Amino acid sequence: MSPESYDSEQQFRLIVEAAPNGMLLIDKGGTIVMVNASALRQFGYERKELLGRSVEMLVPGPFRSDHQQYRAEFIKAPQARAMGGLRELFGLRKDGSEFAVEIGLTPIQMTKGMGVVASIVDISARKRLEVQLRRAERLAELGTLASGMAHEIGTPMNVILGRAEYLLQRAADEGMKKGLATIITQVERITKVMNQLLAFARRRTPERRAVDFGEIVDDSLEMFQERIAQSRITVEKTIESVLPPVRADRDQLIQVVINLVMNSIHAMPEGGLLRLSLDRENSHVRLGVSDTGHGMPEEIRSKVFEPFFTTKDFGKGTGLGLTVVKGIIEEHGGIIAVESAVDKGTTFWVRLPIDEAQAASVKCET
Repeated sequence: MSPESYDSEQQFRLIVEAAPNGMLLIDKGGTIVMVNASALRQFGYERKELLGRSVEMLVPGPFRSDHQQYRAEFIKAPQARAMGGLRELFGLRKDGSEFAVEIGLTPIQMTKGMGVVASIVDISARKRLEVQLRRAERLAELGTLASGMAHEIGTPMNVILGRAEYLLQRAADEGMKKGLATIITQVERITKVMNQLLAFARRRTPERRAVDFGEIVDDSLEMFQERIAQSRITVEKTIESVLPPVRADRDQLIQVVINLVMNSIHAMPEGGLLRLSLDRENSHVRLGVSDTGHGMPEEIRSKVFEPFFTTKDFGKGTGLGLTVVKGIIEEHGGIIAVESAVDKGTTFWVRLPIDEAQAASVKCET
């Protein structure tokens, strides 16, 4: 080995070892020939326990045969890509536990043939957050649904109950009395069930603190990376470099951004441009979420925040997403507005008041 090639190999090893992601170098036979410190932490092994072993030991049992097939196909047609396509991928730790991963593959020519460098990212924390957000979103929608039902059903039920009680007091026929008593009992039962549903689903009290809105936008957008890529959507993000914090419930703001981004994605089934902007506007921080989708005529635009209003096919939307968003923003003392033009796109503007105490503190320190 020449001094030049030795130096190159040493530099490569140093770069791999210092990488923040887990890194494995695997030969064409699937043997691990190099592993960095991040990968050792991810999988819980010592270096000597992995070197010279099959990479399949890091793959959960049910997926090993498929993994061998994908690895063989990669060696036949080596090019940088994500292994598994749209499949969910999991790693297997030494203690037997599994964790969700994203894996990037890069072919590399080794002295004994083609090899592959695998870059591994542990996304289990992100998966847990996504589950929590979906649960929070469902609960918020249920709260809005229950509120609407309590109003729409409660009013006629009260009328029926009042009339039935009035007639019961004046009825002489025992059969009619029995029938009216049954009506009263069943109406009271419906009212009780509705009150229980409303008490269960009503949105919890926000846990407000100073939060970085820009960080929330980044975290929320990360969840849509794969879907955006599949939908042929380009993302442009403009976030002002120094923004004061807003006083808000972090989970609820994530819910807001998720709803707005999802709405834009649905508006661009053939692909398009998604723009997100964040800047300061006087005493507020302003978020803009814009798409180049089909847009909305005025008669639809004026109703988008109304409960149960949706332009989606039956069974594909509740018509509650934007209602929930509007409710969260207004509870935070902010406002939301929408601009739209048919065949040009839609922009949602969210304005939230800055956290004056935190902003003043930062100003004093500087």
